[in-house]
Amino acid sequence: MPRISRPLALIAAVLALAAAGCGADAGGDAGGEAVAATSTECDEHGIQMSLTPTAKAGDRTFMAIGLVNCGETPLLLDSMPQVGVFGGNVVAPRDHNAAESITVDPGQGAIAPLSWEVATRTGDVLEVDRFLINALPVTAGYELDLAEPVELNADHELDLGAWQLTGVPAAEVDPVEPATDRPEEPQCPEGGFHVTVTQGDAAMGLRTSGIELVNCGTEDIAIDGYPVIEIPGVEIAVRQGSDTLQDPGPTSITLAPGASVSAGMLWTNRVESGDAVNATEINVGYAEGSPLETVTPEAPIDLGTTREIEVTAWSPAD
Repeated sequence: MPRISRPLALIAAVLALAAAGCGADAGGDAGGEAVAATSTECDEHGIQMSLTPTAKAGDRTFMAIGLVNCGETPLLLDSMPQVGVFGGNVVAPRDHNAAESITVDPGQGAIAPLSWEVATRTGDVLEVDRFLINALPVTAGYELDLAEPVELNADHELDLGAWQLTGVPAAEVDPVEPATDRPEEPQCPEGGFHVTVTQGDAAMGLRTSGIELVNCGTEDIAIDGYPVIEIPGVEIAVRQGSDTLQDPGPTSITLAPGASVSAGMLWTNRVESGDAVNATEINVGYAEGSPLETVTPEAPIDLGTTREIEVTAWSPAD
């Protein structure tokens, strides 16, 4: 899979930082860029709250709201936090909230993604230097400063995600007896190639996945362009090229038997209106008009309602 560009990699790096210690003031370096965070002290509710800037991608800013249960009893919270600002009607809709549906055990943490686009400047613009956050049903009103003030329209709408638990103990797995018989080699599909779709990064509503195509046939395959992606029974838009992933551009490649190429996919998991897409199978081809192979990705392709995917061009696999 092509390398992920710095903004997306930074999102994943800071999410890991927030998950590891979102209760303390954080400062560090992720890919050579400073990472700052603000946090509250552990209060009488057993809550320690933090706000960590993660990255900017295009005209969108991403942050992570962090919560740690620093008390001695489990916290039963709504599935989404509540976010507001001072001096305006800025809101973060909670359309998919489920009341008192997530339990955070003592010592455990949770992270909720928050993002927004820059102000359009077509109306009143508000300078925001802090957010007001509630971990409902607790209404303590945690005030968290921004490292740098941002400008939002006075009636701006923020994108807010649900709490995601961190620090969950790994489930015990029964030991697996060593196989006595060597598994059979998978058969090469009729098209002469085999495709694997790997699980990539999932952060702040952005999803990435890697595509690897192996020539398992006996003849060369001529590749010059982008993968063909289809989701059975669903109409989607596939954009060739990406503003976030590094795209090498189309290159003429003669793929010999046994050789492989890779590409990348990116999409946004956002649910607005209509039926959400959560595909467990996709069809992949190496070029327009080529045979398609039906693939089960390592993780579902959760397009939400955006129904848009970006792909990078094929490049020789390392």
